[in-house]
Amino acid sequence: MDIAVKRWVGYGGLVFFVLVVAATFVAPNQPNTNATVAKVVSSYHQNRGAYFASAYIIVVAIIVGLTYFWYLREYLAQVPANRRLLTVAFAGAILFAMSGAVSAGFNFALADGSNKSHLTGSSMQALNLLNNDFGLPMVAAGAATFLLLTGLVIVRNGGLPVWLGWVAIVFGVISVTGFVGPAGIGLWVLLTSITVIVLGRRTQSTSAPASTARPDDAVSAERQAPLR
Repeated sequence: MDIAVKRWVGYGGLVFFVLVVAATFVAPNQPNTNATVAKVVSSYHQNRGAYFASAYIIVVAIIVGLTYFWYLREYLAQVPANRRLLTVAFAGAILFAMSGAVSAGFNFALADGSNKSHLTGSSMQALNLLNNDFGLPMVAAGAATFLLLTGLVIVRNGGLPVWLGWVAIVFGVISVTGFVGPAGIGLWVLLTSITVIVLGRRTQSTSAPASTARPDDAVSAERQAPLR
């Protein structure tokens, strides 16, 4: 297999996980859907920098994530029977990425709007409601599609340890609710990346003794060979 594919599935997944965690914890939780106008405006105004930073981190996470999910598809598509389902699974990853872009857009708009006198408090309240609920169907559908189909591929035809397939299926079922989609994908990507890195190092350690022949031994064997 191409070494670039293994590296992206291993280390690219770790980078994606770190970015998702960073984007989650940089900005505080947005006000809930029934928050008052004063609370909404105050929350976004006091944390403008954090919401701007979170939006930019999400953009970087989308770029890294989409690259990772494509290389994961290539990693699992070594088995020809996996390709069709993996293509649909990647479409789910794209939908999940779109939900991240929507979230970043709302964070940016609310942070910017909190400092604009021409944007009314009721407008901020409406944007906050959309920020809470608008991307939920995309998160649910995208995460569930990716996790369920990827898990099914692994359980049926391999490519990764079977237990990772079952974990993906469980997370996919839970992700249908929409409330654990990012957490489910993030945790599964973390487990998968660690597994690929460990398996790659084991393969290198077991193949190294067989592939490294000492030149001195070869020369001595040639000198000891009987003349014909």
